Amino acid sequence: MTKLDLVLARIRQLPPEQQEALAEQIEYALDHQGADSLLTDAQWAEVEAALADDSEPVSPHEDVFARLRNQTAK
Repeated sequence: MTKLDLVLARIRQLPPEQQEALAEQIEYALDHQGADSLLTDAQWAEVEAALADDSEPVSPHEDVFARLRNQTAK
């Protein structure tokens, strides 16, 4: 079995809504091979607007990664 076969088998074990979400991500990645970013221009515009907005909350790098580690540990 190839690695792709193993990954697809794992995806098929997920609930249908998670399968669909992953399929959309894979399809997007395939459609945008070689692109510099996985975000659309509209998504980048939202990110840039939020970064420019001083009223937006800012989390230090260490806090962000600590939260991600805690989420994956659950």
